Amino acid sequence: MKPEKLFNLISGITLIAIGTLVLVGNVFLSTKTWKLWPLIILLGGIGLTLPGFFGFWRRGYGSFFIPGLPVLTTGAILLFASLTDNWEVWSVAWTLEVLALALGFALSAFFMRVPELAVPAFIVGVNGLMLAFCALTGLWQSWAILWPIEFLAVGLGLLALGIANGSAGVKTAASILFTIAGGGFFISTFISAFNKGILKFAVPAMLLITGILLTATFLMNKSPETPVITEQPAQES
Repeated sequence: MKPEKLFNLISGITLIAIGTLVLVGNVFLSTKTWKLWPLIILLGGIGLTLPGFFGFWRRGYGSFFIPGLPVLTTGAILLFASLTDNWEVWSVAWTLEVLALALGFALSAFFMRVPELAVPAFIVGVNGLMLAFCALTGLWQSWAILWPIEFLAVGLGLLALGIANGSAGVKTAASILFTIAGGGFFISTFISAFNKGILKFAVPAMLLITGILLTATFLMNKSPETPVITEQPAQES
């Protein structure tokens, strides 16, 4: 079955299940049982994710990780919130959606053998980690000094692509972005010096990470030295 047809089938079955549950639930289900309604979304997410593991044999199936993991994550968060009546968890848990999407891109890149998908995986993943940091700490103002992380995210994606394809040009592009990110973090260092708490150390840490990545990229792009061939003198007969 073609991936798009399988996707439509799973989506259709999930919507039918939700509609049936709502119709039947209004008449037969108790309030406590209704708390399990996110199981439908959770099972739909599982149904969308499982075909991705067959991506080695049917390459198109690997793309199911991209919609499947966010839906699976949504179902899990909704089920937790519904059972515990802790809907405030969404104030932080929504960042897991972004990280799930990044993981979906990464798994699709692996199972479909499409290294280009590593680029959005790193971009979305790094942003997801940054959003999770802000949501957990409440330090949304940290974007003002950690903005160079965007260049770092794109550079990481290009570096992974360059390693997978063995492309020196793509690795060079990654090193350029790392250099821009390093310059941005260097400027932000002077601002972060006036901050108290974790932000005072976050920027120097990112500067250190960027330097390590630049050094690693340089070593990977370093061409091996051409061995010197010495001519042997011709022997007289």
